[in-house]
Amino acid sequence: MSKLLLYCCKAKPTLYNVLGKFITTKYLGKDFKQDGLTHPELNGKIVAECDFEVEEINYRSAKFVCNRYYLEILKKSCLTDKQMYNYLKGKNGYAIHIKNLHIFDKPKELDFYSSNYFYFNEVEKAPQNMMKVWEDRENPFVLISIQPQWLCKILNREKTIEIRKKVLKEMIK
Repeated sequence: MSKLLLYCCKAKPTLYNVLGKFITTKYLGKDFKQDGLTHPELNGKIVAECDFEVEEINYRSAKFVCNRYYLEILKKSCLTDKQMYNYLKGKNGYAIHIKNLHIFDKPKELDFYSSNYFYFNEVEKAPQNMMKVWEDRENPFVLISIQPQWLCKILNREKTIEIRKKVLKEMIK
């Protein structure tokens, strides 16, 4: 896989790009007005791409044996110990290290293809977790859905690790 495409879920809160700073709000309506400018919502769009590395997290070993390592993962993922435990439920997971983040000037729609080994289908809706997609039927991407509040932290470069229970086999080296 070459790149990770970051898709903003359609869930609330709404994500906006306000003059290069990403914010989430709970305003109603399609556009958010501030300082006389209208900012379109980014929910339901692919807003960035990045390189990535995947690392398996052995939850028990990380927490109890390598405390410094575990604290670094918590810090870079913007999670508390309780949030990490509640999400992984004490089991192993994966840390997706986000590198070379490129935010699109104009967010992309889901104009991609998925494959079932015999033919390509247009992607009609974003995955709940992630899926392998193609733009030009040659170069694969991983399309990952992220909730707006977490994607906001990634785009503002506060969060550099995304924690997942499962990843695609092709993502693991």
